Amino acid sequence: MPGSKDHLGDHPVSLGADAHGFWIIAKKLFLMTERERIRGIRSGFDVTWLFAAKTAFNLDDSAISSFAGMSVKTLRRRLKKAILLGSPASERFDRLAQLAVLSEIVFEARSAARGWMITPNDSLGGEAPLFLCRTELGGRQASRVLRAIEWGGVV
Repeated sequence: MPGSKDHLGDHPVSLGADAHGFWIIAKKLFLMTERERIRGIRSGFDVTWLFAAKTAFNLDDSAISSFAGMSVKTLRRRLKKAILLGSPASERFDRLAQLAVLSEIVFEARSAARGWMITPNDSLGGEAPLFLCRTELGGRQASRVLRAIEWGGVV
């Protein structure tokens, strides 16, 4: 994309805040080493990444700001002033990206992955996998269910 920084190490990638941009960012994060991801989380991810996730999963402002752990007003201010996300919100985004790409691999289709990510799941206590990514434990639970689906095991 014109004007985008194709780099995830010390500086965030600035892609569009669209669904396609989310999947590009998510795949780049998925392919990075843990050390590289930690460095990115500590530096802070671009706030537009959250808006790309918002678009990719058809969320409203309230849902994406809740996911990030900040108010809608704070999220908009960060966007307007191009303020990077803090470590907690960046780590949440990283968990979301990891699970989204894994779900795309398991379901072999982005649309199926998207549907699984946003649909409440009985195996996850009625929560949507996307929103479980707010915590490490929730992200691990969603990942375990996804792996069980992949291998045909008990969920």
